[in-house]
Amino acid sequence: MTRYDLSLAAADYAPWQGAPRKSLIIASHPRSGSTMLGEAIAFAGGLGCPLEYLHRGFRPALAERWQAPDLEAYVAAMHRHRTDANGTLSIKLFWQDIGELLLERRPDYDLELLERPAEETPVEDYRSIAAMLGTILPNPHYVYLYRRDALRQAVSSLIATQTGIWRLLEGAAGRPAAGPAEYDYDRIMALLAFGAFSHGHWRAFFTANGIAPHVIAYEDMVADPDRVIGALLRELGGENDVPRPRRMQRQADGVGDAMMLRFLQDNALRPA
Repeated sequence: MTRYDLSLAAADYAPWQGAPRKSLIIASHPRSGSTMLGEAIAFAGGLGCPLEYLHRGFRPALAERWQAPDLEAYVAAMHRHRTDANGTLSIKLFWQDIGELLLERRPDYDLELLERPAEETPVEDYRSIAAMLGTILPNPHYVYLYRRDALRQAVSSLIATQTGIWRLLEGAAGRPAAGPAEYDYDRIMALLAFGAFSHGHWRAFFTANGIAPHVIAYEDMVADPDRVIGALLRELGGENDVPRPRRMQRQADGVGDAMMLRFLQDNALRPA
């Protein structure tokens, strides 16, 4: 399998000693355009290289390369290899990553507590999570990236999971699909629910901790990247506030559109 080039050793920074001075956190959910935004930040210079360092998909290969067998060793290695010369560590973080971090840091944590919706989660829990994140990602600055079209996001996630194709990069060799993309009403419903659950927690987390993130909608970013991403880069103080031409290719096609139409038709026939 071809690994994402920004996750390879060639993309590591010169070794950094100690904890980062600043952490830039893209708080999001899968299929929200986080790779497009992360690449714009990485190529702007001076703002780190945001990847899903704490996600189950990325972490194993990095942990093996960095010889980091446990969380503490991995965090130290992440600080060392992925903090840029300005002292900034950037990361993409999904709500599911936070749940897995909690269980790793606190094996006795009640799993049922992680399954509660945002409206049933005490403010103190969100503050505890912020404190935990602060030990891993010091001095955090948040960007909240979301997608208005939750159905298209869920369908995109279903297709990516089934085919194993999560990104297409201009000029990079494509990989064959691991399997066909097949319509599945129940899985789309589950993905919709999971997205609402995760975004509900992110928003409650920000409110509980008095955090005012820089908010970006995927649809706005795709429609006018120079304006939307450029504003973020200027706010963050990147070395270049003009986004370079993106190399991410859109994966939308007729398969996704057909699935969405079929889902809407099926859903209209289901009992309320």
